[in-house]
Amino acid sequence: MKKTLGDYISLTASDSFEFPAYVATPLEPARAAVVILQEMDQRLHGESIQTMGRKERVKPERFKIGAPWRAVAEKFAALGYLAIVPATYNRGVYGADFGFRHELDRSTRGWHLVRPVEPMPSDKVMLDIQAAIEHGQLNTLTGGVGLVGYCWGGLLAWRAASQLAGVSAAVSYYGGGMTLAEEAKRQPRCPVMAHFPRDNRWISEITVGSFVAQQPAVESYVYDARYGFNAERRQAYDAPSARLAQERTLGFLSEHLMSRPGPETDAMMAISMAS
Repeated sequence: MKKTLGDYISLTASDSFEFPAYVATPLEPARAAVVILQEMDQRLHGESIQTMGRKERVKPERFKIGAPWRAVAEKFAALGYLAIVPATYNRGVYGADFGFRHELDRSTRGWHLVRPVEPMPSDKVMLDIQAAIEHGQLNTLTGGVGLVGYCWGGLLAWRAASQLAGVSAAVSYYGGGMTLAEEAKRQPRCPVMAHFPRDNRWISEITVGSFVAQQPAVESYVYDARYGFNAERRQAYDAPSARLAQERTLGFLSEHLMSRPGPETDAMMAISMAS
């Protein structure tokens, strides 16, 4: 893997909300950017937990980006992309990360603290994603920006493809809720690829079929795997499905981002047309 440079930056949304983002930068100038939208993260503010016969308090603290997501960013940067992971949970409540709800045993420390992320203000989070997109536009050779989202991030990627400016392509991995009737009505403004599982546990195969029929322009794939099949740290990880989805994703992004003309190409085309 090529060497990359990774560090945190501070971004400011249009409503003046400041939040951190992890940025992995290739050593050579990046032609395009990828904004990575992380999956559902369960962190709570100030709840007590029972540990070794005594209660401990979860410290409320703003958090940044976990190691798995920094690693994802660095892999994209090694391929030549400016990879940006905005801290999409910073408008919510804060605490400790206890893993995934359905994979925790009751004997595990903090199992009862794990909750879904429904209270997050999704409309405000879109402002944060827009700020990350604009950072990518300003810091790449072509200004092309793609989105890659997982779980809740997959839903956000789907919404952003229809709502936000400056998105050249979007990829959703098992976007929770995006196959429901209201979400499936959205009209994306850019090419979209979607990866779905076939396990019916968190996304109904019936709604996936309906989504595919309703969105023929979306490049959709269904895998014989569980929800979360792309995450190596999850029990649902399925290596063959993850590899195939990655191949498709990288090809899709390369087609819509890396092949974009840069400023030099645009200038040469203008000169050619004028002569």
